Amino acid sequence: MTSRLHLDLCPDCDGLRTTTLQALPGVVDVSLDGDPSVTYRGRAVVHVGPMPGPCPNPRPKEA
Repeated sequence: MTSRLHLDLCPDCDGLRTTTLQALPGVVDVSLDGDPSVTYRGRAVVHVGPMPGPCPNPRPKEA
């Protein structure tokens, strides 16, 4: 499996955070349930990873 880094902004402190994502090889069918639902057939590149943990530097709450 190959991995890649996902970069985004932390909603708690507005800092940058990274999450390591792993590629799932051999994906040829993707279905997402929801409104609207999405179905795709064919080769697809899918990466999965853990949910980010709690922020170690949250902003103070505004009064």
